[in-house]
Amino acid sequence: MFLRYLKADFLKTRHLSIRNAHIFIPILTAFIFSAYYSYAPWDDYVKVNVYYQVLGMALPFLIGVFCAILAEQEQTSGYFQVMLMSTSKVIPFLSKLIMLLIFCAGSLLSASLIFGIIFQFRLHGQIIDTRFHLFAALIMLMSSIPLYLLHLVISFQFNNGVSIAFGIFESVLSALFLTGLGDSTWKYVPSVWPARMVTTFLEAYTGETIAYVELQKTIFIVFFVIIVGMIVYSRWACRWEGTKIAD
Repeated sequence: MFLRYLKADFLKTRHLSIRNAHIFIPILTAFIFSAYYSYAPWDDYVKVNVYYQVLGMALPFLIGVFCAILAEQEQTSGYFQVMLMSTSKVIPFLSKLIMLLIFCAGSLLSASLIFGIIFQFRLHGQIIDTRFHLFAALIMLMSSIPLYLLHLVISFQFNNGVSIAFGIFESVLSALFLTGLGDSTWKYVPSVWPARMVTTFLEAYTGETIAYVELQKTIFIVFFVIIVGMIVYSRWACRWEGTKIAD
Protein backbone atom coordinates (compact mmCIF):
# COMPACT_ATOMS: atom_id res chain seq x y z
CA MET A 1 0.00 0.00 0.00
CA PHE A 2 2.77 2.42 0.90
CA LEU A 3 4.52 1.92 -2.45
CA ARG A 4 1.25 2.60 -4.29
CA TYR A 5 0.84 5.88 -2.47
CA LEU A 6 4.47 6.78 -3.11
CA LYS A 7 4.11 6.04 -6.82
CA ALA A 8 0.91 8.08 -6.95
CA ASP A 9 2.58 11.01 -5.22
CA PHE A 10 5.43 10.96 -7.73
CA LEU A 11 2.90 10.96 -10.58
CA LYS A 12 1.05 13.89 -9.04
CA THR A 13 4.18 16.02 -9.16
CA ARG A 14 4.50 15.73 -12.95
CA HIS A 15 2.62 18.98 -13.44
CA LEU A 16 3.96 20.77 -10.37
CA SER A 17 6.98 23.03 -10.18
CA ILE A 18 8.52 20.86 -7.44
CA ARG A 19 10.28 18.50 -9.84
CA ASN A 20 11.86 21.20 -11.96
CA ALA A 21 12.84 23.18 -8.88
CA HIS A 22 14.68 20.21 -7.38
CA ILE A 23 16.51 19.69 -10.68
CA PHE A 24 17.43 23.19 -11.76
CA ILE A 25 17.96 25.06 -8.47
CA PRO A 26 20.96 22.95 -7.35
CA ILE A 27 22.51 22.95 -10.82
CA LEU A 28 22.16 26.71 -11.24
CA THR A 29 23.42 27.34 -7.71
CA ALA A 30 26.52 25.20 -8.23
CA PHE A 31 27.39 26.86 -11.54
CA ILE A 32 26.71 30.41 -10.33
CA PHE A 33 28.95 29.99 -7.29
CA SER A 34 31.61 28.23 -9.35
CA ALA A 35 31.60 31.07 -11.88
CA TYR A 36 31.90 33.67 -9.13
CA TYR A 37 34.64 31.73 -7.34
CA SER A 38 36.72 31.65 -10.52
CA TYR A 39 37.73 35.26 -9.83
CA ALA A 40 36.72 35.82 -6.16
CA PRO A 41 39.75 36.69 -3.97
CA TRP A 42 38.72 34.43 -1.06
CA ASP A 43 40.72 31.38 -0.03
CA ASP A 44 39.41 27.88 -0.67
CA TYR A 45 38.17 27.29 2.88
CA VAL A 46 36.01 30.43 2.87
CA LYS A 47 34.61 29.62 -0.58
CA VAL A 48 33.48 26.13 0.45
CA ASN A 49 32.14 27.37 3.77
CA VAL A 50 30.09 30.20 2.25
CA TYR A 51 28.65 27.92 -0.44
CA TYR A 52 27.27 25.43 2.05
CA GLN A 53 26.11 28.17 4.41
CA VAL A 54 24.00 29.62 1.62
CA LEU A 55 22.55 26.19 0.81
CA GLY A 56 21.75 25.63 4.47
CA MET A 57 20.12 29.03 4.87
CA ALA A 58 17.95 28.51 1.78
CA LEU A 59 16.68 25.08 2.81
CA PRO A 60 14.08 26.15 5.44
CA PHE A 61 12.45 28.57 3.01
CA LEU A 62 12.44 26.05 0.15
CA ILE A 63 11.07 23.32 2.42
CA GLY A 64 8.26 25.65 3.48
CA VAL A 65 7.40 26.37 -0.15
CA PHE A 66 7.50 22.75 -1.32
CA CYS A 67 5.36 21.50 1.57
CA ALA A 68 2.85 24.27 0.91
CA ILE A 69 2.67 23.30 -2.77
CA LEU A 70 1.97 19.66 -1.91
CA ALA A 71 -0.78 20.59 0.54
CA GLU A 72 -2.34 22.95 -1.99
CA GLN A 73 -2.27 20.24 -4.65
CA GLU A 74 -4.08 17.77 -2.39
CA GLN A 75 -6.67 20.36 -1.46
CA THR A 76 -7.48 21.42 -5.01
CA SER A 77 -7.58 17.85 -6.39
CA GLY A 78 -10.33 16.64 -4.08
CA TYR A 79 -10.01 18.36 -0.72
CA PHE A 80 -7.88 15.59 0.81
CA GLN A 81 -10.45 12.85 0.09
CA VAL A 82 -7.85 10.32 -1.09
CA MET A 83 -5.80 10.83 2.05
CA LEU A 84 -8.82 10.70 4.38
CA MET A 85 -10.21 7.53 2.78
CA SER A 86 -7.01 5.56 3.34
CA THR A 87 -7.35 2.59 5.71
CA SER A 88 -4.29 3.95 7.54
CA LYS A 89 -4.18 7.74 7.40
CA VAL A 90 -0.53 7.86 8.38
CA ILE A 91 0.55 6.15 5.14
CA PRO A 92 -0.24 9.07 2.78
CA PHE A 93 1.64 11.44 5.06
CA LEU A 94 4.65 9.14 5.27
CA SER A 95 4.55 8.78 1.50
CA LYS A 96 4.72 12.54 1.01
CA LEU A 97 7.54 12.83 3.54
CA ILE A 98 9.60 10.12 1.84
CA MET A 99 8.99 11.61 -1.60
CA LEU A 100 10.16 15.04 -0.44
CA LEU A 101 13.23 13.52 1.19
CA ILE A 102 14.07 11.67 -2.04
CA PHE A 103 13.79 14.93 -3.98
CA CYS A 104 15.87 16.69 -1.34
CA ALA A 105 18.55 14.00 -1.39
CA GLY A 106 18.85 14.22 -5.15
CA SER A 107 19.07 18.01 -5.07
CA LEU A 108 21.65 18.17 -2.29
CA LEU A 109 23.80 15.50 -3.89
CA SER A 110 23.62 17.33 -7.22
CA ALA A 111 24.46 20.70 -5.67
CA SER A 112 27.32 19.23 -3.63
CA LEU A 113 28.92 16.95 -6.20
CA ILE A 114 28.64 19.36 -9.14
CA PHE A 115 30.19 22.12 -7.09
CA GLY A 116 32.79 19.77 -5.59
CA ILE A 117 33.92 18.43 -8.95
CA ILE A 118 34.13 21.89 -10.52
CA PHE A 119 35.87 23.32 -7.46
CA GLN A 120 38.49 20.59 -7.30
CA PHE A 121 39.23 20.03 -10.97
CA ARG A 122 38.32 23.34 -12.63
CA LEU A 123 39.12 25.83 -9.89
CA HIS A 124 41.95 23.68 -8.51
CA GLY A 125 40.73 23.77 -4.93
CA GLN A 126 43.03 21.61 -2.82
CA ILE A 127 41.90 22.06 0.77
CA ILE A 128 38.77 19.86 0.44
CA ASP A 129 38.45 16.59 -1.48
CA THR A 130 35.34 15.24 -3.19
CA ARG A 131 34.39 12.96 -0.28
CA PHE A 132 33.65 16.00 1.88
CA HIS A 133 30.96 17.17 -0.52
CA LEU A 134 29.21 13.80 -0.38
CA PHE A 135 29.19 13.76 3.41
CA ALA A 136 28.10 17.41 3.52
CA ALA A 137 25.03 16.57 1.42
CA LEU A 138 24.14 13.67 3.72
CA ILE A 139 24.50 15.82 6.83
CA MET A 140 22.30 18.54 5.36
CA LEU A 141 19.68 15.94 4.38
CA MET A 142 19.63 14.44 7.87
CA SER A 143 19.38 17.84 9.53
CA SER A 144 16.47 18.79 7.23
CA ILE A 145 14.19 15.92 8.24
CA PRO A 146 12.74 17.72 11.32
CA LEU A 147 11.97 20.73 9.12
CA TYR A 148 10.02 18.59 6.66
CA LEU A 149 8.03 17.06 9.51
CA LEU A 150 7.23 20.49 10.90
CA HIS A 151 6.31 22.12 7.60
CA LEU A 152 4.11 19.24 6.46
CA VAL A 153 2.07 19.59 9.63
CA ILE A 154 1.89 23.38 9.22
CA SER A 155 0.94 23.11 5.53
CA PHE A 156 -1.88 20.63 6.08
CA GLN A 157 -3.14 22.13 9.34
CA PHE A 158 -2.94 25.83 8.46
CA ASN A 159 -2.88 27.89 5.30
CA ASN A 160 0.02 27.83 2.87
CA GLY A 161 1.16 31.31 3.76
CA VAL A 162 2.00 30.17 7.29
CA SER A 163 4.42 27.52 6.03
CA ILE A 164 6.12 29.91 3.61
CA ALA A 165 6.29 32.77 6.15
CA PHE A 166 7.71 30.45 8.80
CA GLY A 167 10.27 29.19 6.28
CA ILE A 168 11.39 32.77 5.63
CA PHE A 169 11.69 33.36 9.37
CA GLU A 170 13.74 30.17 9.76
CA SER A 171 16.10 31.18 6.96
CA VAL A 172 16.67 34.59 8.54
CA LEU A 173 17.19 32.94 11.93
CA SER A 174 19.66 30.54 10.32
CA ALA A 175 21.67 33.48 8.99
CA LEU A 176 21.74 35.09 12.43
CA PHE A 177 22.88 31.88 14.10
CA LEU A 178 25.84 31.62 11.75
CA THR A 179 27.29 34.54 13.66
CA GLY A 180 28.58 34.46 17.23
CA LEU A 181 24.96 34.81 18.38
CA GLY A 182 24.37 31.09 17.98
CA ASP A 183 27.68 29.66 19.14
CA SER A 184 26.30 28.13 22.34
CA THR A 185 22.65 27.49 21.41
CA TRP A 186 22.49 26.56 17.72
CA LYS A 187 22.49 22.83 18.38
CA TYR A 188 19.09 23.15 20.08
CA VAL A 189 17.39 25.04 17.23
CA PRO A 190 16.39 22.67 14.36
CA SER A 191 15.81 25.43 11.81
CA VAL A 192 19.50 26.39 11.85
CA TRP A 193 20.88 22.84 11.67
CA PRO A 194 21.31 22.59 7.86
CA ALA A 195 23.57 25.67 7.71
CA ARG A 196 25.34 25.40 11.04
CA MET A 197 25.92 21.63 11.02
CA VAL A 198 27.66 21.64 7.66
CA THR A 199 29.87 24.53 8.81
CA THR A 200 30.78 22.58 11.94
CA PHE A 201 31.43 19.50 9.81
CA LEU A 202 33.82 21.50 7.64
CA GLU A 203 35.71 22.60 10.74
CA ALA A 204 35.87 19.03 12.01
CA TYR A 205 36.89 17.75 8.58
CA THR A 206 39.86 20.10 8.55
CA GLY A 207 41.06 18.89 11.94
CA GLU A 208 39.40 21.00 14.64
CA THR A 209 38.84 18.69 17.61
CA ILE A 210 36.31 20.95 19.37
CA ALA A 211 34.16 21.06 16.24
CA TYR A 212 34.29 17.26 15.98
CA VAL A 213 33.03 16.85 19.56
CA GLU A 214 30.30 19.44 19.01
CA LEU A 215 29.22 17.73 15.80
CA GLN A 216 28.90 14.38 17.57
CA LYS A 217 26.69 15.90 20.26
CA THR A 218 24.53 17.63 17.68
CA ILE A 219 24.06 14.45 15.62
CA PHE A 220 22.79 12.70 18.75
CA ILE A 221 20.32 15.54 19.33
CA VAL A 222 19.21 15.45 15.69
CA PHE A 223 18.49 11.71 15.81
CA PHE A 224 16.55 12.16 19.04
CA VAL A 225 14.46 14.97 17.54
CA ILE A 226 13.82 12.93 14.37
CA ILE A 227 12.53 9.96 16.39
CA VAL A 228 10.29 12.13 18.57
CA GLY A 229 9.18 14.11 15.51
CA MET A 230 8.21 10.96 13.61
CA ILE A 231 6.12 9.78 16.56
CA VAL A 232 4.34 13.12 16.88
CA TYR A 233 3.91 13.37 13.10
CA SER A 234 2.37 9.89 12.91
CA ARG A 235 -0.01 10.51 15.80
CA TRP A 236 -1.07 13.82 14.32
CA ALA A 237 -1.66 12.22 10.90
CA CYS A 238 -3.85 9.52 12.42
CA ARG A 239 -6.04 12.12 14.12
CA TRP A 240 -6.16 14.66 11.30
CA GLU A 241 -9.68 15.07 9.90
CA GLY A 242 -8.95 17.20 6.88
CA THR A 243 -9.61 20.46 8.66
CA LYS A 244 -7.54 23.36 7.43
CA ILE A 245 -7.71 27.06 8.17
CA ALA A 246 -8.67 28.80 4.93
CA ASP A 247 -6.23 31.13 3.21
